[in-house]
Amino acid sequence: MGAALGIVAGNALAYAIVGALSRGGPRYGVPQMVVSRLAFGRDGNVAPALLAFLAGVGWFAIDSVFGAQALAALAHVGYPLALTILLCAQIALAIYGYNAIHAFERYAGILLALGFIAIAIGTLAHARLGAPFDPHAPAAGGGELAGIVFSAALAFSYAVGWGPAASDYARYLPATSSPRAVSWWAALGGFIPSTLLELLGAAAVTAVRGPGIAVATPAATIGLLFGGGPLATVGLLTVLLGTLSANCLNLYSGALSALVAWDARRRPAVALGAGAAFAVLATVLLLAARANDPTARYAPWIVVLAALAVGGLAATVVRWTLVRWQSALAVGALGGALALAGSDPGATAHLYTNFLSLLSTWAAPWAAVLLAGRGATGAVGTRALVAWLAGIAASLPFWQQSWFTGPIAAAHPQLGDLSYFVSFAVAYVIAREARSPVSQTAP
Repeated sequence: MGAALGIVAGNALAYAIVGALSRGGPRYGVPQMVVSRLAFGRDGNVAPALLAFLAGVGWFAIDSVFGAQALAALAHVGYPLALTILLCAQIALAIYGYNAIHAFERYAGILLALGFIAIAIGTLAHARLGAPFDPHAPAAGGGELAGIVFSAALAFSYAVGWGPAASDYARYLPATSSPRAVSWWAALGGFIPSTLLELLGAAAVTAVRGPGIAVATPAATIGLLFGGGPLATVGLLTVLLGTLSANCLNLYSGALSALVAWDARRRPAVALGAGAAFAVLATVLLLAARANDPTARYAPWIVVLAALAVGGLAATVVRWTLVRWQSALAVGALGGALALAGSDPGATAHLYTNFLSLLSTWAAPWAAVLLAGRGATGAVGTRALVAWLAGIAASLPFWQQSWFTGPIAAAHPQLGDLSYFVSFAVAYVIAREARSPVSQTAP
């Protein structure tokens, strides 16, 4: 019950944020990261746009791993071949754009609902819904309260990750659309399926005996729950279709963010500065992982190579622009290259948890600044940037994850990971206190 409470609370808060951000779609008629320029300014928005682009690449890679594992199990083919087939299908959808995605999602939603019902029936038949708190479970060291907060944080971090794409599809609605209706439909459309899926995931943990579920990917979880047979086949098909449904959105929105990050004035110094900053950021994160996570003992050459790759990618996106289909193809190729390393299910599940945790580090305070109505007065929205960075900085002591644990989280593990909520609150308060009116015209 504690996990269910955290899941509901985390999703409710995050999708309320996503719903509120979606109002910018019909109002301005542009993607969400373009709307972000209203607060951060055209130059100041480069960093959030790059982070949204990299998040899109990361989500695409991780989801592709899960889908390829499901396809490999279904078709009895090797992981590389399954991944190649999946990548081609996903990239084709994103290249054709909004209309193709909209048509695909319309029918995929029906099939996914049927698959979910079948999986739910099979899972709930063996689940122990009244199971007490397990002090021996992973990340249970802080006690039951920390477990509730942790489940809320995981749900929140996933859901708020859709914030940078909130207006990407709402922008096609008429400008006269009711803002309240836009918010409610966007919020409920995310809250209901996410909450039901995550609650079913929590139930699946009680239905499987043994520790394997703690590091299981979706395809592996289906195997643990059902073994073989028709229900396992339905489950794997549902995982595969779910991957296609989510990843065409990740690919499309990631490509849009790459276009927004482009410096129209083509200043080499801006591109080099962005590349250097992101190379340093990647280095810091990987060194923190090496120091704190026994499963992340990356060799020095891997750290250097990753930093150079991230920095070079950031500089390239800022310096040169592509048309949308070329950008989608680039994001797909990058994500596919990362997904090639995902054939180890345990390592993938662990990476997935850390990726979720890091995602909201920037997305939650960024969303808070936009919701506070902070308007930029020049090329750089200095006060918006200050509020955003202050939110991130304020959250560091509350981090509680395997790559880094802050001093407050370490001293009070029973509080759980409050970093996401702290970053949002601090950024919102600072931006609200120093806000200037947001322009009514498109950025």
